[in-house]
Amino acid sequence: MAGEKILIADDEPHVRKLLERYLSHHGYVVGLAADGLEALELVRQQTPDLVITDVNMPNMNGLELARRLRTSHKTALIPILMLSAQKQETDVLAGYAQGADEYVGKPVELSILKAKIEILLRRAGQATAATGEARPGRVILFIHGKGGVGATTLAVNCAVAASSQSPERVGVLDLNLAFGNSDILLDVRDARPLAELARIQGEIDEATFDSFVSAHATGMRLVVANREPEAAELVSLGAVRLAIERLRRRCDYVFVDLPANFSEHTLIAVDNSTLACVLTTPRLASMKAARECMEILDKIGYQRQRVVLIANQVADQAERENLKTFFRQPPDALVDRWQQFEFAADAGTPLVLKFPGSEAATQVTTLARTLCEAADEISAESAAAS
Repeated sequence: MAGEKILIADDEPHVRKLLERYLSHHGYVVGLAADGLEALELVRQQTPDLVITDVNMPNMNGLELARRLRTSHKTALIPILMLSAQKQETDVLAGYAQGADEYVGKPVELSILKAKIEILLRRAGQATAATGEARPGRVILFIHGKGGVGATTLAVNCAVAASSQSPERVGVLDLNLAFGNSDILLDVRDARPLAELARIQGEIDEATFDSFVSAHATGMRLVVANREPEAAELVSLGAVRLAIERLRRRCDYVFVDLPANFSEHTLIAVDNSTLACVLTTPRLASMKAARECMEILDKIGYQRQRVVLIANQVADQAERENLKTFFRQPPDALVDRWQQFEFAADAGTPLVLKFPGSEAATQVTTLARTLCEAADEISAESAAAS
């Protein structure tokens, strides 16, 4: 491997010069920064394949640099190798706690440093290759700007409807960090939340990740971000990306229930999605929030043909007309107001299973089929373009 971009952040000129000369000789493209602030600016200009950072630096030290890289959806997975003359156990653990992948003591043994760089780059390359394997699962998001629109209910019911033929090939990912309800709607009581990933050191292999995947009675897979509001901060960006990647490998369709925000966690899901369903009800506040969601998606470059506007809880023709007037177009999909949704939710059984022959179940099944077909078409077009 060679040609990868490596950013070196160190306040000692002779260290920067030594590492630049050595790594350039081995084929790497090297960028240099004298402190963490300068390194962040270089990262914004061009994302490196790996960052090597000293710990003690002026303006911004290496620990803060690592923390900031790990809290942005664009840089969360960049491998970070930390260098320091501080080699006590507490210093090393502090580096790992802020997101370092490796910690190497100074003075640096260049051959060992090179070996660690190669391992980190190979590991990152394998993760990328895994997500790019033939026909990965299609990720369908349910986005909303205001609570009470039934996003979780529709996400869960569409997933169950889509899983009628091959339930083990469909997954639900609940990314509501504080107040997730997918496990309640599915009556899955043993879901291990992604928040507990923070306790695991090292790589997460398939067997370990399996412990975070719960099986519904149908065989459908469920992963929840969190079950206790106070533990929300333990759900890292890396955990969200890992969950999406692993579910895409195993499932044809992954239905993601998002909270009513555009946090870094939400943006990771958006970046890795195939289709975004924006949910609204016929109420003014809900419609305004949905329109703002669509505007944000436009601003971040999300293609409009990948956005589906779904109006939920529509009671009559007058509300349909109001929706059409407000959005200056009819919604892409409509779901009528069905009381069976509430009965099913209270029973911990998705509507499509509780009332399988109802008009409501038929409507949701049709919606699920439409979303899956749209996601398949977008996935095929992307594959052809690449």
